[in-house]
Amino acid sequence: MHAGKQNTLIKGNRIMEKLELLKLISLLMQYPDEEIYSLEWKSDLKDIEIPELYENLIMFEEYLHNNSLNKLQENYVQTFDFNDKTNLYLTYSKLGDEKERGQVLVELKEIYKFAGFELESSELPDYLPLLLEFVSHADEKIRRDLLSRFRNAIEQIQLMLAEQNSPYATLLKGLLIFIDRFILKEVLL
Repeated sequence: MHAGKQNTLIKGNRIMEKLELLKLISLLMQYPDEEIYSLEWKSDLKDIEIPELYENLIMFEEYLHNNSLNKLQENYVQTFDFNDKTNLYLTYSKLGDEKERGQVLVELKEIYKFAGFELESSELPDYLPLLLEFVSHADEKIRRDLLSRFRNAIEQIQLMLAEQNSPYATLLKGLLIFIDRFILKEVLL
């Protein structure tokens, strides 16, 4: 199933429909390949009820479709693989390679396992696309707890990307708007 091919992205009040957006962002935050490059998801965004969220996602969609796959891949590597401040490992910027980070990674693996989510990737459990994929399937309490716990790390990456004028800043800004509006709204009130 491709998250971008569903027409039930945000329209309506059911959170399960809204969680498709987390799956889509998870996919878009991964290394661009032919599958990601060929996704058609712009029409799915027309039902988004929050203008700022819509605008950020459309800006990223335009970036994605106005560049060659090779250029997207080059930009991705420069943005995430060669910059410690913008890598997608949510515990790295705060904990680096410290022992505490290992403990957090083990704890995340246990949360994934307890929820029945099998890690099919060689990525560490704090890898943002993996975390988003997991929380899109997790129950509401786990989803809220993890997104609340890692929201500041996501925001720090977004701010660093914005300083670099990276198009990924708009995608993460959209994610933060979504988290605040649909996931953490009870916590923030």
